[in-house]
Amino acid sequence: MYRLTPRMLQDFESSLRKFHELFGGGRCDGWQLEELLVRAIQSDTRAQHSVFWQEGGHDDKADMRVRTNGETHPLQIKSGRIDGKRDPKLVLSGHRLSRFNGDFDAMTAYLNDRTANILSVPYRQINDDRGRQHIYTVSYVDVELLQGLEPDKWNKRGASYHQINPAGVALSLTEKMSWQVWWRIPVNLIKETPPIVIG
Repeated sequence: MYRLTPRMLQDFESSLRKFHELFGGGRCDGWQLEELLVRAIQSDTRAQHSVFWQEGGHDDKADMRVRTNGETHPLQIKSGRIDGKRDPKLVLSGHRLSRFNGDFDAMTAYLNDRTANILSVPYRQINDDRGRQHIYTVSYVDVELLQGLEPDKWNKRGASYHQINPAGVALSLTEKMSWQVWWRIPVNLIKETPPIVIG
């Protein structure tokens, strides 16, 4: 699975610090995160990683592709959040699957056929008497952790349909949100960098 080099992580942290020097509010999010990660990958010229990224692209398979050593790594970039203290989960949202018109066979096949690993940058903020701290962590999610779903095992609870795959990842599909998919991934299944603390 593709990982950022120490030089890339150093550049990414530097860029996040500059972002928060300019903007006093909340997280760096969306296309900004993507652009900072592209710049971070390009910053390590010794690694010879070439990255293709199109701002505002609508490819639901990959936000960027990194080529290194003759191999291409498709990556989805997601912000996400860590939920729960006793049994923490990385919570990620995915694409809306309304084009499948509620067909669970088609939605399940699509979710099982994902090929891009996920590079997530969950964020949390601490506000106390010492001021505000912004905390980011780079998390690497192997796409295989999200697969193994079965079309007849979706259970309806409330407004959503739920399933836990063989890896222990909980998925939900919410019809009222245009069949948007959400993943709840146990943190012990993923690889994380040490936190980047700003402030």
